[in-house]
Amino acid sequence: MIHAHTPWNVQPYLSFGGMGGPAMIESVLRIRLPCSWVTRLTKKFGVTVNLVEQKPLGDGLLQNLVEIDPGKSDPRSVVAELRADPYVMNVEAIVPPKGRILANMQVRECHACRTLAESECFLVDAMATEDGGLEWRILAPKRAVAEALVGDLQVRGIDVEVLSVRSARREGALTTRQDQVISLAYKLGYFEFPKRIGLTRLARKLGISKSTLSEILRAGEAKILHAYFHGLMGRRA
Repeated sequence: MIHAHTPWNVQPYLSFGGMGGPAMIESVLRIRLPCSWVTRLTKKFGVTVNLVEQKPLGDGLLQNLVEIDPGKSDPRSVVAELRADPYVMNVEAIVPPKGRILANMQVRECHACRTLAESECFLVDAMATEDGGLEWRILAPKRAVAEALVGDLQVRGIDVEVLSVRSARREGALTTRQDQVISLAYKLGYFEFPKRIGLTRLARKLGISKSTLSEILRAGEAKILHAYFHGLMGRRA
């Protein structure tokens, strides 16, 4: 997931099969937040939460687009719990009789999100765990940057555990479909801040579901980040 505060050109990174340079770092962190609506939701209902997109709104608020798999729980009760949470505001949700809930909402910014935004790391995905925690998969240009993020989280009183640290594997070039989707998203301003087009309109233009679009974007963005960091570090060498 790309957190871009200014528009940037993805085109140079759309194909990079032979690109060299030092390997970047992929790390998985488990964190616990006393203010986390995700923790409360997973503990009460046993749901699975996937953070599709997040962006700052200012005034201490974040805009979150999330997919929630309610499992055997009543999806209406899950959404009602979201709306009752003191840290969650302005919930707009698509609640099908079966399947995943798609929710767009504003949440109060927490120390962990602020720390991540201030770091040089990129959040690829965030998943809730069965015990009510969160697992972040992040990419960093070097190990010291990932270690600095962990240290800053701990300084701010956040319980964090490093589950894995490794050199990020090469992902190869974008598939034809990823290339088409990301190129269109870029042309229409999806990667700008603020966005000129949102996930809903983009999915409609492509004739695919939001969940399918988010999966294509997530996979493609991870590849672009690999290419970007390899190229950046190669130029610095």
